[in-house]
Amino acid sequence: MRRGELFWGVLLIVLGGLFFLKAAGYLIGDVFSWFWPLFIVAAGAWVLLSGLRPRGEAPPTKGFVVPLQGAKEASLTIKHGVGRMELRAGTSADEFLTGTAAVAMNHSAQLIGNRLDVSIDAGPSFFPFIGPEGGVWRYWLKPDVPTTLSVHAGASDLDLDLADLHITRFSFDGGASSLKLTVPARVENTLVEIQAGATSIQMQVPEGVAVRFRTRSVGSLHVNEDRFPLREAGLYQSADYDSAGHRADIVVDGGATSIQIS
Repeated sequence: MRRGELFWGVLLIVLGGLFFLKAAGYLIGDVFSWFWPLFIVAAGAWVLLSGLRPRGEAPPTKGFVVPLQGAKEASLTIKHGVGRMELRAGTSADEFLTGTAAVAMNHSAQLIGNRLDVSIDAGPSFFPFIGPEGGVWRYWLKPDVPTTLSVHAGASDLDLDLADLHITRFSFDGGASSLKLTVPARVENTLVEIQAGATSIQMQVPEGVAVRFRTRSVGSLHVNEDRFPLREAGLYQSADYDSAGHRADIVVDGGATSIQIS
């Protein structure tokens, strides 16, 4: 039994019990004046237990699949509301994208010539009645299809591992979020554009990837200058950037953002 089903089963039993006590004369006042406080307590307990669950223990989930349809390139836009999201490589030969599904998620796909355009609109991840099992939106992408990826997030905790993906352009627009990003490891040229508010960013650059990193209006910045020496104010660049086989051009405009790049 999935935990979402268990949650609703317990609440229905509680509601039925309250109506029974009301009919038997043991309960004074409106039934729902008792039910809603119990509902909030139960929802809070569910969220707490979801947070305490070990992340290595993957719960059973309902999912969806976006077929590749023979596309040679793709674009993916994800609108993520509140909560946790993970994205990494891993699909079968005829799939472009697989992921978790729930009530608070819609997706669409359209093949235009050789390009597949995919859009995902996902709401909060941690509510038992609309979010995914386990409280995490998870997506897996086909590794070898050139893809532009755009993520729009609210108050979110994001873990995006692009190391094994062919992401030619990644853009992020976020509010009060935490972003862990691993840039692509085997792409000739990748453009990374980040517009962020009060966001904490941890960026990992795989070995063998040269970087040109530019930033404006950042509150706290920690750069591994052994790999990415400071060239001028706001510009860090690998010594072999111009000749490297795999490169990432990273631009961050962050406001009150904390950034760590290594």
